[in-house]
Amino acid sequence: MDERGTTAGAWVALAHEALLDHVDRGDARHALHHLLSALARRLGGPCRLAALQPDGTPRWQMSAMPGLSAPPPQAAEDAPRQLPLTRLGRQVGLLQLPGGATPVPAAALQPVCETMAALLLSERDPAEAPPRAGYVQMIRGALEGGGTFVWEWDIDSDQLSDIDEGLQQLGYDAQALGRTQDDWDRLIHPDDVAANHQAYLAHARGETDHYEHAYRIRTRDGHWRWYQERGRIVDWHDDGRPRRMVGTQSDISEQRQREQAASLIAARLERLAQHVPGILYQFELDADLTPRFPYMSERARTLLGLDPALAALDAAVLMDRIVPEDRERVTASIIESAHALTLWAWEFRVRVAPDELRWIRATSSPLRLPDGSTVWHGYMQDVTELRELERARQDKAAAEAANRAKTDFLSRMSHELRTPLNAVLGFAQLLEIDRTDPLSDGQRRRVKLIRESGEHLLQMIGDLLDLTRIESGSLQVQIDAVPLRTLVEEALNMLRPQAEAAQVQLRLELPGDDLAARADRTRLRQVLLNLLSNAIKYNRPDGSVELQVAPAPSADGASWLTIRVSDTGMGIAAADLPHLFEPFNRLSQAGGAIEGSGIGLSVTRALVTLMHGRIQARSTVGIGSSFEVTLPRA
Repeated sequence: MDERGTTAGAWVALAHEALLDHVDRGDARHALHHLLSALARRLGGPCRLAALQPDGTPRWQMSAMPGLSAPPPQAAEDAPRQLPLTRLGRQVGLLQLPGGATPVPAAALQPVCETMAALLLSERDPAEAPPRAGYVQMIRGALEGGGTFVWEWDIDSDQLSDIDEGLQQLGYDAQALGRTQDDWDRLIHPDDVAANHQAYLAHARGETDHYEHAYRIRTRDGHWRWYQERGRIVDWHDDGRPRRMVGTQSDISEQRQREQAASLIAARLERLAQHVPGILYQFELDADLTPRFPYMSERARTLLGLDPALAALDAAVLMDRIVPEDRERVTASIIESAHALTLWAWEFRVRVAPDELRWIRATSSPLRLPDGSTVWHGYMQDVTELRELERARQDKAAAEAANRAKTDFLSRMSHELRTPLNAVLGFAQLLEIDRTDPLSDGQRRRVKLIRESGEHLLQMIGDLLDLTRIESGSLQVQIDAVPLRTLVEEALNMLRPQAEAAQVQLRLELPGDDLAARADRTRLRQVLLNLLSNAIKYNRPDGSVELQVAPAPSADGASWLTIRVSDTGMGIAAADLPHLFEPFNRLSQAGGAIEGSGIGLSVTRALVTLMHGRIQARSTVGIGSSFEVTLPRA
């Protein structure tokens, strides 16, 4: 139980400590101050004690605060309470307690009030104070009705006195049992006897201020009950041996049952918390804004690398791990939630290791306690991956938006450029064939350059338009059975003038006339023209280009066809092959004399993929290259 515990046993313990302190020191005022300070801590507010003369006028007064520099503000309905302190029919003092929504009943404070009255009487008139041997009677009067009995032990004779009440609590006849410590020890559970004796020896050696121990004791009907025993040696021999001891015993069986029940609930909660991905926690902010974590589930070890027990002792263990940029805002949001009693939800970064930073999302609900503190019950979870996924989603959305904008721009520009370019090409062709006003040889060469450059630019625009349509998914293909002989001969015939101009021989190897592929005829012809054109363009004089068509074996039993275009050109470096089909990447030819856009091969691969085929390239520098297209056979 914390400092604010309010069970009957807590008030009895306070009274007992004060009386034992007085027995030991013989200083009533010191014992009163100690008791008043402990009372203020438990009640969470200022307490005052006034000592009265026999005529009722004040003699002196003292006050105690609950660890604060100034008392907290109180509402009108929380005005302090005053309890008279009487002894032997006379009022000897006045006790002032803090008010509150749920004040402690006066009956529960009876042990404390009785003790204060006895000490005040002793302090006011030493002649009326009982002799040292009579303090047992004073203790008994103070604790009467609190479920506690008083004992006195003559250590030399090993005789216990005043234990009749204790025996009656256990159901025994007071005359049926012996009165020695050994007789009492036979009632204690065998597993607790040794520890009980060690607690006494520690006090006798001066290692502890008083003797205290909890043990199990057997009742007359054979059951075991829990007793809390406290005592202090009050008389010593001249050689330092203990002579006499007084103390109290309280039945704490119900308290132990409550503790065990609470322990079971806590264990059940912890077992449930082990199956929760995040951290269950309780966070408290007292009246002077001191933070602590009364509870934090074990998941904190794996999630934050944090010992929950350390967090319960000092909230700074976690707060100091929050990155400085977030810590101030987190603290301000907690204080705002405490004032407004609104749901607290926040995301912040925690450094769980020198090189590891995690995003934590915490959500909790506040509750105001009677003492002015605020407690939150909530849940923390690691949202680092969610943050990264969200950032990746936003980056992807931004990239897709940029790509759509680029595709739309290229598509529009391609269409816009084709119209004036077709006009340029048309007039260039008209100039070349105009017989009424023929061109000179120099003019014809210049018009030819205009036409060839325009055709090259038109092809680039066409490839660019195809690429944008492919990237946007708007290019459709019509898959049919396409006879290959007619298609490949058509492609070769279209490129034969280019091959003759480059002094390159074209060859065809096609077994039979019945080979057909499942493809889009227009797009397959475009693929062949791109591959053959490149093979001619990057060849050498007196080189050759060979086009081969053949059935392709397949391990999955499907039927395929292979179209291979091989050349005897300069070849492609091994380091460039992985980047061969990247758009706008001309590799080593980027600064060469051969014209090109770097789009053709990327369009070729995209078209082959759309037709459910695949393409691969092999090359050896100085020997040549080979491009192989594999398509389903019709």
